[in-house]
Amino acid sequence: MQTAAYPYQPVRERRTLTCFLLALLMHLLLGALLYYGVRWRNAVPTGVAAELWEPVPEATAPEPVVKPAPTPQPVEEEDADISLQEKQRKARQAEREAQREAEQQRQRESQARADAARKEAQRKAAEAQRQASNAERQASNAERQAELARLRAQAGGAGAAANTGAGSGSSARPSSGYAERVRQRVKPNIIFNEDVAGNPAAVVAVHMAPDGSLLSTRLAKSSGNAGWDNAVLRAVQRSDPLPRDSNGVAPSNILITFWPRDEGG
Repeated sequence: MQTAAYPYQPVRERRTLTCFLLALLMHLLLGALLYYGVRWRNAVPTGVAAELWEPVPEATAPEPVVKPAPTPQPVEEEDADISLQEKQRKARQAEREAQREAEQQRQRESQARADAARKEAQRKAAEAQRQASNAERQASNAERQAELARLRAQAGGAGAAANTGAGSGSSARPSSGYAERVRQRVKPNIIFNEDVAGNPAAVVAVHMAPDGSLLSTRLAKSSGNAGWDNAVLRAVQRSDPLPRDSNGVAPSNILITFWPRDEGG
């Protein structure tokens, strides 16, 4: 039996060109990576390359300047100088303080002397014033004593004349209205503003010269209120001289009664 013979035809591959192109592209990329990788590792920095290829001028080193070495100062001498300056400063300060203290002491002593002199002058002035006051008082007392002696002598003569004549005078009894006249004379001189319980009477005994001059006053009977009693005594003394009696002569002794609220003779 005879068989027919068929010619052999190989199977055509699909997309062969595409695969080839992709493989070529991959090889190119791999070659580029290898090339740039090796070049990057072997590359020299730009600065270093410039120093290698450019000529470097020869630098001449400057000659060193030799400075004279400072002469060292001994530390002990510096400390000694500082200590000496400090001592001098303290000595000057102490001298100024001493001068200031001496000046203040002189001022205090001068002030004390001035105060002592002023006090001494004041004491002498007070002593002189006291002596002058004593002399004036003594002169006044002597003058008063002389006047009292004259008045007593005059009273004695007037009394004798009155006894030998009309039987009236300084030793005679005062007239009936004389005490009231004296009380009216004294009343305006009474200075008293206190309140007194009731209306107590203060009786004052007055001893006078013939011309009415006061020789002495005393409280014959107290009102029981010391303020009223003293006010009445001061008023009687301020009323010196007292009026004379109707015969022209003041009686030697008289009693006068005073009330805080006037009730008449």
